[in-house]
Amino acid sequence: MVAKQRCFLAIDIDSDLIQNIVKVQEEFKNTNNNVKYVEEENLHFTLKFFGDIDKDKIFEVKNCILKVLNEINFKDNFSNEISIKGLGTFPNKNYMKVLWVGCENSEFITKLHDALDLEFKKIGFKLDKQFKTHITIGRIRNLKDKNEFKSKIEKLENFEIGNMNIEKISLKISELTPKGPIYSNIKVFEL
Repeated sequence: MVAKQRCFLAIDIDSDLIQNIVKVQEEFKNTNNNVKYVEEENLHFTLKFFGDIDKDKIFEVKNCILKVLNEINFKDNFSNEISIKGLGTFPNKNYMKVLWVGCENSEFITKLHDALDLEFKKIGFKLDKQFKTHITIGRIRNLKDKNEFKSKIEKLENFEIGNMNIEKISLKISELTPKGPIYSNIKVFEL
């Protein structure tokens, strides 16, 4: 049997911005709620989640990424500088399962995602239904005080994390462990 690996494509966050995201997480840790916060080394923008795939499919994914990056020079058409800012929840404010930090000026990421997604469809992956540029910072398990949590979101909804340039994307493996996922790079692609 061929071993499969849980894989995704990501944009890593500049290390100098990570601490600003951790500050936001700390604000929520002071509430009386059960939230599993994403470890700082795992914070990222997800471009595509592939699920469990084998080595042959990983090879195909790499080729798709190279094809898109070789055919389209995104930096010529769109600024690769983004502003990480804002806060929200998925799926909505009344039913909160994911706490996220947002992004402004994300046209670069959206165009990159869309071009990659169309290429991944050709090798058997489904198109993403609704792509929203975000960094998951916590998974909400149980809100003991929903109003307190909502008011904290309202207080921080325009919080500015900072700006960064997107210079590379990373194809990663996610190894699930009892202490949480461990991510490692399969390949880093320079843009």
